Formats: sequence, C-alpha cells, structure tokens
Amino acid sequence: MKKKIFTMLSLIIILLLGGCTSTINPTLKGSYQTEKDVNGYFIEISIQQQESSFVEYINNREVDRGIYEDSKNNVYKMKGEKKIFEITLNAANSFEIIIKKLNNGKPIQMKNTDDTPTYFSTNLGEVDKYKALLD
Repeated sequence: MKKKIFTMLSLIIILLLGGCTSTINPTLKGSYQTEKDVNGYFIEISIQQQESSFVEYINNREVDRGIYEDSKNNVYKMKGEKKIFEITLNAANSFEIIIKKLNNGKPIQMKNTDDTPTYFSTNLGEVDKYKALLD
C-alpha cells in the first residue's frame, strides 16, 4: 500500500514539474508598447492577428500600417506603407524594433500589454512630424 502511494505521489510530482517547465510559444497579437519613453516618445504597435495586419503609433499618432508575414521561429516580416522591417517574437512575448531617429539605431524593446489590439484616433495633429521619424 505504501509503495502504491509513493508511486502515485512520484507520478504527480513528475507531471507537475513537467508542466511547469514546458515552454509556451507566444502568439503575435494584441498591443505592444515601450515600457518607458524613448527620448520623449512612446511607441505602440497594434497587431490584428486575424487579418495579419498591424498599425504603428508614436505618441498615439498613426505613423505606419500594413500587413505581416508569419515565418518560422517566431520571425515576422512587417510590410508597412512607410517601412519594411522584421521582428523576432521571444518567449516573453516581446520583440525589438529599431527607429534610428528615436534611439540612434539601438533596439527598442516592445512588450505585450494586452491580447486585444488598441487603436487611437489620428486627430491629434502633427502626424507628419511623427511619420518623419520613420525615414
């Protein structure tokens, strides 16, 4: 009887430990944004998974939009109207982008904030000023 209990407890522990160590591949969807400002700017990218589309914002102003291609190993090719770039989604459901005019070519960390994409009105003005940051 003790042997059966020991065997059952061992099996339960192995299953629990196995479940805790399994890696879950994140899915590119929802809203991603910088945790803090990048030289006075906040960047957000909204991903619409069903349409394979994205909208990029700087300080809540739309600066680019387009579609993305899913590829292997969590690498996505983002084809915007203004810019084409690649991102690599990591296990923490975040990725890096480069906007040379904002961060001198250094990567900017984008973290997932929600599985639902967030969209902003473009009636804030100065949109061309923000779009020029992507040049």
